[in-house]
Amino acid sequence: MIKDLLGRELRDLRISVTDRCNFRCVYCMPDGESYEFFPREEILSFEEIARFVKAIIPLGIRKVRLTGGEPLLRRRIENLIQMLAGLEGIQDLSLTTNGFLLKEKAKALKEAGLERITVSLPSLKEEKLSYLVGKKVKVSQILEGIEKALELGLH
Repeated sequence: MIKDLLGRELRDLRISVTDRCNFRCVYCMPDGESYEFFPREEILSFEEIARFVKAIIPLGIRKVRLTGGEPLLRRRIENLIQMLAGLEGIQDLSLTTNGFLLKEKAKALKEAGLERITVSLPSLKEEKLSYLVGKKVKVSQILEGIEKALELGLH
């Protein structure tokens, strides 16, 4: 078992699968367009991520959350989801997204074995949302992605 400094068992693992993002949120990338990303060769491969998760399952990890940057920008992210969903011992596999690409990706994510999605949506007011994420965004596009995910059984 892995424990924190207070002796509590740690069962959750958060993995940032990319630092790339299609938004430039004021609270996440305050440098905007000048934000420096990791070189691609320093980003873990799907195989490396899956091996790491498999190695720590015996230490009590039961929940895995994929984050970023924006994880849906990672090419073939559904392949990683399929790898992780197939690991014995993982009871909950989820992904945090800004929702911009969710409508087009939801079906592949569900078919790969994803169970849950968290959508970061800092405002339902278009003008405020666009300011916060650093680009013009239609709230309806994100809401349509959420609707599609719900329709497919992602919760």
